[in-house]
Amino acid sequence: MLAIFASVWRWRRLVWTLGRRDFQARYAGSALGALWAVLEPAVQFALYLTVFSYFLGMKLEGRPGMGAFGLYLVTGLVPFLAFQEALMRAVGLARSQANLVRHLTTPLEVLAAGAFLAILGRYAIALALVIVTAAGLGSLAWAQLPWLVVGVLLLVVGSWGMTLLLVPGGAFLPDLGQVVGTGTMVLFFLTPVVYPESVVPRTVAPWLALNPLVGVLDTFRAVITGTGPSALRLVGAAAGAGLCLAAGSTVFRRRAWAIRDVV
Repeated sequence: MLAIFASVWRWRRLVWTLGRRDFQARYAGSALGALWAVLEPAVQFALYLTVFSYFLGMKLEGRPGMGAFGLYLVTGLVPFLAFQEALMRAVGLARSQANLVRHLTTPLEVLAAGAFLAILGRYAIALALVIVTAAGLGSLAWAQLPWLVVGVLLLVVGSWGMTLLLVPGGAFLPDLGQVVGTGTMVLFFLTPVVYPESVVPRTVAPWLALNPLVGVLDTFRAVITGTGPSALRLVGAAAGAGLCLAAGSTVFRRRAWAIRDVV
């Protein structure tokens, strides 16, 4: 784990360059360029706020104000979609960048870190839009902002660990991309992202504590709900993130050397 961190830090300028180019490549050729990084989530969030809060009239328990449920929804979507995209990008990274993997002597963790940084940059913009919107609507619980920092840290640690696990996995197992895509879709509906926990049956609700993402989403949503996550969920989220990092680092260090021979 420390060796991977040291390698990424040693090559930090290249990581930054790769991340910046990856970010720019997403919008290359468009008239508005990187401005789409702001416009895309802004339009998406506006639709969610309009449909769920105004058309459907859904309310957030304890926060009946207009727009509260829409903000609750998008505050959960941002971390989950960031996690999902990090996994999907990691599982196909070695094969999609086969030329770089085969011909460059740059450590593979540096290539992975560059792609990961680009994803973080895009969703950081989306999260900033959510916070600004919540503040503008008067729905932001300022006292809970420290929980947002905790949530970002847990999300980054867990997502980076899964990235390290899936980069070699995707290189050796071509079908892993379909498995991860299906798995994240199932996880999406097993996690209260687009529905409030109040609609979950009582017999199922206790099992939410076993899903580390629930605790992560609670830390993000604390700025909307005004309450932080329970101690049990926070411990579960931290344990899940730590386990992902430990497993990912172990698998990566053991198998990364052979990736160049199979892509």
